[in-house]
Amino acid sequence: SSGINAEYGGHSIVSKTGQKLQDWIEEDKNTRMGSEISSKNTGELPFLLKILSVNKALSLQLHPNIEEAAKLHAAYPERYPDPNHKPEMAIALTVFEGLCGFRPVPEIMDNIRAHDELHGSLSPGVLAVVRGDRAVSDETTYIKELFTDLIVMKNSAGLINNKLAQMTQHAESDKLFLRIQAQHPGDAGLVCIYLLNHVVLQPGECMFLGANKPHAYFSGDCVECMACSDNVIRAGLTGKFIDVDSLIRLVECSSDTAEAQKLAPTPVNGGVVMQYLPSVKDFAVDMICVKDSYLLQGKVSPQIMLCTEGSGVVKTTHSAEEMRPGEVVFVIPGVSVTITGNVTLFSAYAQH
Repeated sequence: SSGINAEYGGHSIVSKTGQKLQDWIEEDKNTRMGSEISSKNTGELPFLLKILSVNKALSLQLHPNIEEAAKLHAAYPERYPDPNHKPEMAIALTVFEGLCGFRPVPEIMDNIRAHDELHGSLSPGVLAVVRGDRAVSDETTYIKELFTDLIVMKNSAGLINNKLAQMTQHAESDKLFLRIQAQHPGDAGLVCIYLLNHVVLQPGECMFLGANKPHAYFSGDCVECMACSDNVIRAGLTGKFIDVDSLIRLVECSSDTAEAQKLAPTPVNGGVVMQYLPSVKDFAVDMICVKDSYLLQGKVSPQIMLCTEGSGVVKTTHSAEEMRPGEVVFVIPGVSVTITGNVTLFSAYAQH
């Protein structure tokens, strides 16, 4: 999917002039970008906004932090094409599902104990815990060891599929495995369905994927915002380049519930605006649901504003733009806008 940005991943075009957005910004950078944001980001927008529609499971992956991204780019520029990090955030427009973060250890143990066809490939210390012969002394270390054993198995999907074919009743994780393996038959990454949380977002709910958080998107539509980078370390569910060694080395192995993977928004003005504020400065997103009229105050950062539902008008003192699904406007720093109509907008901007 393509995104809305000044330079990265293709060029957005200013409809009234036909200029590339970055060229238009360069004509009056301090006004159109803002001196504070421009100075921090070499004069370019630090974020990319897009609509993502998923009808087939996307790759099992993580994004390195900025230090590791720079190292990977220096060593393998053809695989990691820039030195930036790529935190990202998905806000559901429909029911949206995927994997995110490791499940609580008791859930992982239940899943792996139920699949003894995998036990022969586990290292002795890992298997002792699965069998109940040894307690887990450090959960993060144990998850790393178990994940390492399973992700390098070439035949795990086949073994699981053979076992499930002999069963008349399946657990929820088994049903998910069967559904995704129909899209990616025999893929070694499928085993992670038993290790990672199955997260289901309702419209308006959000996942934030920080550095080294393992994840995969399975289905649904979302608004996605991210830092400008293409640094992705993949381990399965893809035909693209896979770098299992780097993923094992960097993967964050802390565990928590599926609900804990969600980023709760902050309501503003009675919930007319819902602010999604991740723990990075590169971006934030406001969801703005207007039923009649609303004055949105200007920000230090420029805003990219995208309409997803309804119709309305975005007005400044100098211009007015009609908004329908798919329409996008660029709001320069410090400019307040009046939004009228019955309309839902998503506004992306840099935190400062």
